Amino acid sequence: MGEDLERFFVNVKPARILVKLNNQFSENYPSKISGEVDATYSHTVRIIHRLEEYGLVESHKDGRKKRLELTDEGTEVARRCSELLTELEKQEEN
Repeated sequence: MGEDLERFFVNVKPARILVKLNNQFSENYPSKISGEVDATYSHTVRIIHRLEEYGLVESHKDGRKKRLELTDEGTEVARRCSELLTELEKQEEN
């Protein structure tokens, strides 16, 4: 029930990407994030592009890599997504 409930409330991949980007101690590059959220690289890049369009994420070139950072609004959305995902995981355990 938990996984269905989670998918009912949120599109899981974008929410998980935002939560991962909120971890300031992690290297936030599309290739690394795609492995951490179990998504293909191309799907991750498409989601990140949409998040940039919504003003939640900014990207910066770091040599050959593209480093990602949340905007202030993105940080707030990521915090709320994290809370929601945590609560839905608790529901799944019950």
